[in-house]
Amino acid sequence: DNRVCIAVLDGPVDLSHPCFAGADLTTLDTLVPNTPSSDLMSKHGTHVASLLFGQAGSPVFGLAPHCRGLIAPVFRDGERLSQLDLSRAIEQAVGAGANIINVSGGEPTPTGEAEGMLAHALQLCEDNGVLVVAAVGNDGCDCVQVPAAVSSTLAVGACGLDGQPLELNNWGEAYRSNAVLAPGLDIGGAVPGGGTATLTGSSFATPVVSGVAALLASVQLLTRDTADLLGVRAAILSTATPCEPSGGPRSHRFPAGRLDVPRAYDVILMGGKTAVDHSDLALAPSEQTPSNSVPAAPTPSTGEVLVAAGSVGAATEEIPCSPGTNAAVPQIQAASVAAPPSSPGPTDPPGPARWSVAEPPGQHPAAVATMAPGVRAACGCGCNGNGNSNSNSQLIYAIGTIGYDFRTEANRDGFRQQMLPFRREGTGADGLPIMDPPNPYDPRHVNRYLAENPWVSDKLTWTLNIARTPIYALEAEASVGMTWEPFRSPIEDKPELHEVVGYPDHLSTILSNFATYPPVSYVYKVFRDAIVGQVQNVDDDNYVSRVAIPGRLTDKTVRLFSGQVVPVAKVSARGLYTWNEAALVRAVINAVNESLEGTDSGTRISDEDNRRNIRAFLDKIYYQFRNLGQSPPDRALNFAGTNAFLFGNEIRDGFLSAQYVPGPNTGLYALDTISVAKSPYCRMDSDCWDVIITFFDPENDQRATVHWQLTIDVSADLPVSLAPSHRFLGR
Repeated sequence: DNRVCIAVLDGPVDLSHPCFAGADLTTLDTLVPNTPSSDLMSKHGTHVASLLFGQAGSPVFGLAPHCRGLIAPVFRDGERLSQLDLSRAIEQAVGAGANIINVSGGEPTPTGEAEGMLAHALQLCEDNGVLVVAAVGNDGCDCVQVPAAVSSTLAVGACGLDGQPLELNNWGEAYRSNAVLAPGLDIGGAVPGGGTATLTGSSFATPVVSGVAALLASVQLLTRDTADLLGVRAAILSTATPCEPSGGPRSHRFPAGRLDVPRAYDVILMGGKTAVDHSDLALAPSEQTPSNSVPAAPTPSTGEVLVAAGSVGAATEEIPCSPGTNAAVPQIQAASVAAPPSSPGPTDPPGPARWSVAEPPGQHPAAVATMAPGVRAACGCGCNGNGNSNSNSQLIYAIGTIGYDFRTEANRDGFRQQMLPFRREGTGADGLPIMDPPNPYDPRHVNRYLAENPWVSDKLTWTLNIARTPIYALEAEASVGMTWEPFRSPIEDKPELHEVVGYPDHLSTILSNFATYPPVSYVYKVFRDAIVGQVQNVDDDNYVSRVAIPGRLTDKTVRLFSGQVVPVAKVSARGLYTWNEAALVRAVINAVNESLEGTDSGTRISDEDNRRNIRAFLDKIYYQFRNLGQSPPDRALNFAGTNAFLFGNEIRDGFLSAQYVPGPNTGLYALDTISVAKSPYCRMDSDCWDVIITFFDPENDQRATVHWQLTIDVSADLPVSLAPSHRFLGR
């Protein structure tokens, strides 16, 4: 059904291949250009996409030829994809309307847990009813990889025509409940240039399951109001045929079972009711339709579902996978454990070590340790990839810290040679000023240099960092004026103007040069001040803990000095805020104390308790809910956190919630939870979300909680709050 949308996150796809003629496919802009070649990752991506979208009468007949497709290249030869960049691509696919996301790859991990950003992206999928289908990996060991090992995904291993798992499959406890086997041996598909080939591995079993899920969703459209992809996942897992009795000699190598399309079809066709022995299966539609649910469709008088089993498409050439170089993304750290207990013998073909069939169950973290970090395509041979995503029109409202990058050694040395010595406070023993040599890595030195030479601000690559990892490169919006501020030179004892060019002696010279030099964006001034504020003491009035960035993603990317590639966001001056944490804490403390004037001094709240509670509130927003700031609920949450600095009274009232609950009204309530939900009330052409902040009495959990609701419209570059906040009591 054309209303079911499948996103393929893989290598570049040769969309000129005859099998895609007539397919409804859209390419998403990512950091990996969709330029097909003879490289391994392009073969990998083209093959996977053809198994889904190959058209009837073409060299490859895919499983879901009439479904819409999103092509998001993320793998490229010789590089790995970080979990951060995989999360970008997943969020972009969700924003573009994907119902199913196919990831034929993953990153091995000893714990099976995704890093924060990827975990957040997968939670976003679950919240929006989007099904992520991911490969278990092909290292032939007791080792799992993400995203397949995350419980909300549908993991896929490869089996032969006999239904037995291939020896190259990974296995592990995480896969015992969320993975199925599907045909993955000698699967025929397209390759760049118009040809076809057979390939083997869980990479090619994964689109088989994605295609079946799309077909089952299409069946739902014929029989129900919407397509429930999470219900499809439940049907596939609950009807999977058990591979081997529990406790058998090979039982530890098996996932939940083998894909059984007829039984899953029966369950979907009957709306979740089935005569097979799965009485606990519940597929009733949820009360609230997820935002990526497929819309209702008129029921045709007749319908037919075709599901192909076994090898898909024509097979004319065998293309073996070959190992590639593994350039690890700097942010990913490899595990530090021993080497694997076995390795290929002299007669073994090239490839990873495989555990013996008689190998007893048990964790083998060594197998994970020998793999280069980063997400790789699951073709069973060390294939690897790297990627990212951005969009011309994607809004962002992100929170992080400001950093800067020189990108090249030449640019860094150019800054160092142009910078003047930095004058410290005070004087030396000889009574002369203490001068430090210029250091381009010291934010104070860079701040002073840019204050004197603001017109070079755009020669730095500014970044927004989360946990010291660059998330975006930041580009200021066009300048519309100049900021004039008196400045005393560290070398010359005379006033200067730091937002103009050069060192003019007279205002007339400044004005005469105004037309010669372009104005400097206010955005760069904020960045310049932020890098110094971030290195101040936390109790300093000028301390900056975070910066809120409003803007839009562009179609540009940059490669940083470290080699990391990040998307470029154009930042708007309107709504650009620094989080002056010390000032906020002081303001809220004063407000709380004023509200408690006249109460018994023995029940007053100490400033230190106040300070801890306020900073706990801010840290919870930043650390527990940190995100890319791309999806509407994330933008609403980040704006609500920034609002704490704009509307301190609401934060004050939250901590003083005891006055709204029966009982003593002098205790300090504490932050409990923050949740975001689509608002049922909104304006026309707006996108409104309710951010609910819940406070509780930490000294008496039997007292009612107090909820503060902020409704935020995120449809424009700068989010806005609608009406005043609302207060209501909870349990």
